[in-house]
Amino acid sequence: MATTKKKTPPKKVSTAKNTKAAARPWSWRFSILTIGIYVVAIATIVLAAFFVANKVAAHNIAERYDRIQSIYSNLKLDDSYRVERANVFGVKQFYNNDKNRTVSSSIDYVHGDTVSNTAKELNEKIKAAGFKFIDEPHKGSVVTQYHYKSIDGEYLHLSVSSKPYDDATTNAYVMDKDTSDIINSIDKNAGPSNVSIKVNLDDNNE
Repeated sequence: MATTKKKTPPKKVSTAKNTKAAARPWSWRFSILTIGIYVVAIATIVLAAFFVANKVAAHNIAERYDRIQSIYSNLKLDDSYRVERANVFGVKQFYNNDKNRTVSSSIDYVHGDTVSNTAKELNEKIKAAGFKFIDEPHKGSVVTQYHYKSIDGEYLHLSVSSKPYDDATTNAYVMDKDTSDIINSIDKNAGPSNVSIKVNLDDNNE
């Protein structure tokens, strides 16, 4: 007589477990989406802050540059002052070896007159532009130097020297020759004059 195998009834799958298993992927997707939105939001804030900071810095640089240019313009120098070199900038620059000193903007000129006459004329123009004389650091030197300060705390340094004397000194150095007698014979007041005008909005340490 054949025996009938007893069939094992199939296991019932819990509906609750199926529902939970199906919901898990959506939960992970939601978490990833939330994290993504958070990252994008933080990145947007950082980029916005960076953009605003750059705009403010650019504005400050432009403002400083315009102020320095206006100081030179207010001196009202005519065509008799021929520009030789100009280094005018708005960026606040510190010296590498001394962070307490900032670099000045500068313009160098050649003027067709004696040192004394040129220095006298520029002294009057600088004062008329709103600067007050504060000192002469190297009185009696070959180079006439005057320092000025405005009511707003801006500094201007003036240097005037004889171009013939400067050229003779430079030529002697370049040629490596002993021309001290020739240099000493040159009138240190003789024109034309080399002129350097430096402007510093921050300090008087130049």
